[in-house]
Amino acid sequence: MTFVSKLALAAALTLGTSALGTAPAFAQKNKEAAGPELKVSDEFRKPAAAADVALKAKDLATADAQITAAEGLAKNDDEKFYSAQLRLQLELERKNEAGQIKALGVLASSPKVPADRAKLYGALYNYMLGDSLIKQKKPAEAIPALLKARELGSTEADLPVLLANAYSATGKATESIAEVNRAIEASKAAGRKPPADWYKFAIPRVNATGDRAAMADWLKRYIAEYPTVQNWRWAIQVFRQGSPAAAKNEKINLYRLMRATNALADRSDYNDYGFAAQQAGLPWEAVSVIDEGRKSGKVPASDAEVSRTYTASQAAVKSEGSLDGLAKQAASAKDGNAARQTADAFLASGNYARALELYDLSLQKGGVDAGEVNLNRGVALRALGRKDEARTAFQAVTGANANLALLWQASVDFPPLA
Repeated sequence: MTFVSKLALAAALTLGTSALGTAPAFAQKNKEAAGPELKVSDEFRKPAAAADVALKAKDLATADAQITAAEGLAKNDDEKFYSAQLRLQLELERKNEAGQIKALGVLASSPKVPADRAKLYGALYNYMLGDSLIKQKKPAEAIPALLKARELGSTEADLPVLLANAYSATGKATESIAEVNRAIEASKAAGRKPPADWYKFAIPRVNATGDRAAMADWLKRYIAEYPTVQNWRWAIQVFRQGSPAAAKNEKINLYRLMRATNALADRSDYNDYGFAAQQAGLPWEAVSVIDEGRKSGKVPASDAEVSRTYTASQAAVKSEGSLDGLAKQAASAKDGNAARQTADAFLASGNYARALELYDLSLQKGGVDAGEVNLNRGVALRALGRKDEARTAFQAVTGANANLALLWQASVDFPPLA
C-alpha cells in the first residue's frame, strides 16, 4: 500500500498573490508603486497588463491568452519573473499542477525573486516537483527533489510521507521507515493523531528487516494509538510471521496474548490454540480454551477435530491428578526446573496465584531461563490484576523473549476494547 498525499496548494497561492504585490501594476508608472519598478518593454507591458486585469476579473481564458503572449515576448529577467508570477496565479486558479510546477521552476531560479522569498519558492517548487514525479511513478527522480525541498526549509506535512513512498519504491526500507517515523513524530508534535495507515505501512517493512526488537516496538506504538481488538489481532499475526522457527514456547505465548486481548477470532484460532497447548504438555489450557470457544459460539460443539483434542486433553488432565504433590516435590528439588515446570502447569490451569509462587521459587533456586520465567510471571500478574508488578516483570525479560514481552507490556498499558 502507499500513502495518499494531498498537495498543499494554499501556500503556493499565498506566495503567488503576495509576490504579485511586490511589483507595480503595469498601468501605474509613478514612484509610489509598491516594490521596485520592473524594467520591461512597452511591447511586453501590454499583454502583461491585460493578463493582470483578466486575472483579477477571474477571466481565465483571456488571462491564459495574454500570459502566453507575454511569455513569448519576455526577454530579460524582469519580464520572465513577472510573466512567471502571472502564470503561477493562473495555474493556481485552474488547479493545474503541471503549470504550477513550471512557473515555480522559473521563479525558483530567477535572480529577481526577492531574497526573503527565494527559499520559499525553491522549497515549494521542489516539493511539488517531487510529488509530481511520484505520481508519474518516478520515485528515484523524486527523492533528490524532495530532499532539496527539505533543505530549503519546506514545512509541508506530507514531505516525509512522500519520501517514505519514494524510498520504499526504490528498495530503501531503512530510509522509508525513518521517514514514516519522522511523519508520526511531526504529527504528534502538532497535536494530531498519526493515521493508522502510517503504522501499517511501516510495520511490514520493519518486519522485513528482521529486526525483531524494532518490530515489537513499532507494534507497541501502534497499539498505543489504536488499541482495538482487530488491531491486536493484526499486530500479533505480524509478529508471529517474523518468529524464528526455534523460538521456544512463543507460539503458546502468542495465543495467550490473543486470548488476553480478546483477539481470538474464530474456530481456527481456538482449534489451533487448543492443539498447540495439548502438544506442549499443557492439557489444562487446551480444555479451558476450547470450553471458552464453545461458550462464545465460535467453536461448534459438533466439531470433530476440536472434540478429539478436547477429549485427549481431558484424559491427560485426569491422569496428571493434583498439582499440589508436584509443587511439594519442587520445593525440595536442587534447582528451579521442577518449580518452573509446575508453575507452567498452574498457569495453564488458570491458578495464577500458585503459578506466581512457583515461578518466584524457581528464580530463587536458579538454573532456569530467567527471561522465560519473568515473561510467565508477567502473564500471571496481569491475570491477577496486578498491573504495575506485571509491567515490571515484562520489563525484566531479557533474551529471546524480550521482544514478545514488549507486546505483553502493551497489553497492560493499553487494554483492548471488549
